[in-house]
Amino acid sequence: MRMNDSVRVGGVIAAIVIVSLAVPRVCAVPPDPDNAALLYYQAFLSLAELSDEGRELIADVARGESEPNDAVRQYLHKCQGGIEFAEAAAQVPSCQWGLRFSQGYEMLMPHLAHTRLLVYVLVADARVRAADGNYRGALERCLMTETLARHVGDETLVSYLVSISVRAVGYRCMEDLIGQTGDDAKLLEWLEAEMATPVGRTLSPIQPLQTEIDVFTDVLRMENIETLARVLGETDAKTRERITAAANEETLARARQLYVERVTQARSILASPRPYEQAFAKLEALTEFADPNDPAAVSVAAFMPAIGPIFNLTIRIEAHANAIKTAVAICLEKARSGQLPRNLPADAPKDPYSGQAFEYERTDRGFVLRCRAKELRTDRLHEYVFELR
Repeated sequence: MRMNDSVRVGGVIAAIVIVSLAVPRVCAVPPDPDNAALLYYQAFLSLAELSDEGRELIADVARGESEPNDAVRQYLHKCQGGIEFAEAAAQVPSCQWGLRFSQGYEMLMPHLAHTRLLVYVLVADARVRAADGNYRGALERCLMTETLARHVGDETLVSYLVSISVRAVGYRCMEDLIGQTGDDAKLLEWLEAEMATPVGRTLSPIQPLQTEIDVFTDVLRMENIETLARVLGETDAKTRERITAAANEETLARARQLYVERVTQARSILASPRPYEQAFAKLEALTEFADPNDPAAVSVAAFMPAIGPIFNLTIRIEAHANAIKTAVAICLEKARSGQLPRNLPADAPKDPYSGQAFEYERTDRGFVLRCRAKELRTDRLHEYVFELR
């Protein structure tokens, strides 16, 4: 009897085990965030609370102004948690920062300041990896800045300008590293493919300028005149009262119309393919106002974005990106043939300032790519130096 009970109990246990193995688990692990911003916020919180000296050292290494040393390695080790969150964020397509657009010109965007430190940490880590001979890992870190820039986005002009800054730090590091990959054709082929792969919608000032229109036409109304006075930086009560007293709906309506016309024209110019000099001249003209005594024009001039300089930054980062892609093609040809090419590849990206191929000069230490036209207003002729290992 006991034997039979034992056998019966054993059979029941065996049946339970079999069934439990056959039935799918119902207690699945919850999914990771599908919003990259949530991971970036955790990255910001996970970065070590560095001293000013530590932050400056990381920034100097990222910019290539200092060589990686034991101190920066220790700082980066403390930031490893933040780096891992940034790696996870780079794998998530969508990024919504939770901006409070209802606040208009008074909207706060504290995440942008933290982004500055994060990009320096990532690029400093890239230079440490390169110093250790891990060029693939170093270039992977640089490519992460491209994704970070896309995630920072172009919802506002400020975020757009920060995204350009993020890309510039990554490109400067790649400029230093590409020639150091030696004759590793496989690595260069991988990098060429990565840079040719679209990463999503191209960032541009067009969208943030529409946001500017929406915000400006909302704040420039009689019911928001107090906000307008604060935005203009007036802290004195009497001055604020004078602005409030002088405003009227007719003047504000003319200002809204003038602003919308000018910024809409700017968006149209930016959206249309034009030679650099022509586009810059047209954009600069939009910020000129003839009558300094017209209160509507004065109001618009105070809020009008610096469209010309913003356009210059757009073209500058495009030129840097095209130079990097061209340099990869040059180094790949050298890896395959054993020597630098005499001429640029026929399909190499163009210098956006001139619309022509970059000027290509071979040097004793590598080669230089040079724009063929200067940047207007700054009078700078951009060139990119690539030294070979």
